[in-house]
Amino acid sequence: MKKSRVLASGLVLCLCFVFSGSLFAQDDVKSTVTSIEKSLWEAWKNKDMAVFEKNLTENSVNITSQGVHFSREQYVKELTAHPCEVRNFSLSDWQVHQLSSDTVLLTYKAKQDATCEGTKAPAEVVASAVYVKKNGKWLAASYHESPPAVASGLKAE
Repeated sequence: MKKSRVLASGLVLCLCFVFSGSLFAQDDVKSTVTSIEKSLWEAWKNKDMAVFEKNLTENSVNITSQGVHFSREQYVKELTAHPCEVRNFSLSDWQVHQLSSDTVLLTYKAKQDATCEGTKAPAEVVASAVYVKKNGKWLAASYHESPPAVASGLKAE
């Protein structure tokens, strides 16, 4: 009886370590991808295309108020040719959904004060980004932003 209690206690301890390790790993993934996403916004503001070159997959898809771009090269070229004047931005309400060990869906809200080619960018957007892990590094594979839908009853939550 005593031996089975010791074994059961040992099993519970092992499970605690396994689950706490996966929780720490999830926190690490969340911290990593949100940090990269923030750095991409800073790069947009500062017109630093090297950050995009470093953190997007080669075949990334980016959908913004400035258009749809189907590769990192095309997106960087567009950002360089038509830079926006970004006065400030804030990001909030982060949610990270790990879809697999090497794929993460990130959603959040953004407020921005920016003008692109004389047109004011939407003051608020809801955004999603898909990150994939390639060769041990998290890279943005897809980005999409839309103004929050109010009339349809959909709300950014």
